[in-house]
This record gives sequence, structure tokens and C-alpha cells, in this order.
Amino acid sequence: MFEMGFWELVLVAVVALIVVGPEKLPSVARTAGLWVGKARRMIADVKAEVDRELQLDELKQSFRQQADLGALKDFSRQMKSLEQDIQAEFNDPGPPPGWRPGVASEMPSPDASPGPAPAVVAAPSASVNLAKNDPKRVGPPPVAVVGRPPAPPPADSNP
Repeated sequence: MFEMGFWELVLVAVVALIVVGPEKLPSVARTAGLWVGKARRMIADVKAEVDRELQLDELKQSFRQQADLGALKDFSRQMKSLEQDIQAEFNDPGPPPGWRPGVASEMPSPDASPGPAPAVVAAPSASVNLAKNDPKRVGPPPVAVVGRPPAPPPADSNP
């Protein structure tokens, strides 16, 4: 608020001594002290009431946010469910070994082990020589996979 230094207090005391007189000065000082005390308590009460109102407003606002968070939590649960569905789709091992489109096959039992991975072996050198000499063939030489039936050759669209 405002500050009163030592010299201002001395000036007020001298004026009060002259105006009131030395006999009544102690009772006037006591009365002034009581009034200042009442004013301070009243200001403290007003501050406390304002603080309580602010805290009440903050509580109301936090309750509103909690209500909004309920909707967010529901949305979060839906997102987690979606994430689990997507993760399950990515963890899907795919079609069983030997599966070909259009051919019905039996599903392996869940306790059957997949067995060792098939080994990849290069084709015999005769087919490599054919690949070099054949002008129609483009790309690397064919590769044979051991342990699986050979894949059917692609259908040629050229007559």
C-alpha cells in the first residue's frame, strides 16, 4: 500500500500532541489502535472470503474438466481397443505354408509345429545357361526351394 517513514510518524505525533494535548493523547492513541486493528481484521476477512470464492471457482472448473475427462477416457478406451485390433492384425502369421489361392487345404492343428524353415538352393547350372541363352527370359535365374512343392510356372500372356 503506502509507506510511512520515521520522519512522517514524528510529524504526525507532533501534530497530534498539539491538537489533542498531552492529557488525552494516550486515550486517542489507544482508540486509533483499536480502529486500525478492526480495519486490518476486516481487510483480512475480505481477503479470506475472496480466496474461498476463487478456490470454489477452481473446484467447479476442475469438476467440469473431470466431466470432460470422462468423455476423453471413453475415447481413450476406444483408441486402445482399435490399437489392439490393429496389433492383432499385424501379428497374424498369414496363410499356412503351402497355401495357394483357389486351392482348398486343411488348416493345421494349433499344436502342430511349423517345422524347419525351407532351404533355398540355386537352380542347376543347365537352367542358368538356358537363362543366358534364352532371349525371351528376363531377370535372375529361377530358384528352387527345398521342402516345398514347386510353384506353378506363370502363365505366359504372349502366344
